[in-house]
Amino acid sequence: MGTETLLKEVEEKRKTALKQLEDEYGSKTAEVRKRTLDERNRILEASKAEAASLSQKEQARITGAATLQVKKMGFDATEKMLESNISALKQVLAEFADSKEYSQLLPRLVQYASKRLGGNIGVRCRAADAQAIKKAGAKVLSTDLPTIGGFKAESEDGNFELDLTFEEMLRTHDEKVRASIMGKE
Repeated sequence: MGTETLLKEVEEKRKTALKQLEDEYGSKTAEVRKRTLDERNRILEASKAEAASLSQKEQARITGAATLQVKKMGFDATEKMLESNISALKQVLAEFADSKEYSQLLPRLVQYASKRLGGNIGVRCRAADAQAIKKAGAKVLSTDLPTIGGFKAESEDGNFELDLTFEEMLRTHDEKVRASIMGKE
């Protein structure tokens, strides 16, 4: 078995694993999106009812202010709903980090980090992940990384770092996550 064949096989496995994660993310996203729309519609309906009541009491003077208030409430409710759904997504990721699939993902992440950083890597991770990371061939530098899952890897000489924590992945894809939750993909 040649190096090229082995690299193709590793790449195919990585693609398969990423596809599985994307599929799982897609199903979770659909669920979150449905809850988001239901909650948003409920909140908007309540806001509209409140606005109608206010405008009936003082139509001429308060109509403009009530409309602005409804929009602000809708924005605040949307923002609160987004934060709630992102929090729920973090909970799903935390549950994933305790799953068998996650322990199977760690070696592939180590391989990815090693490839990106050029060979041997040092890793800062959660204590729960240390054994799997060592088994994958990386040097564990510390086990006190406060993260939901994933790790931070650095090159052997310490000049480069790659943050593969779930929090960093969410942060770097924040706009996509928010658009996905809002159904504006």
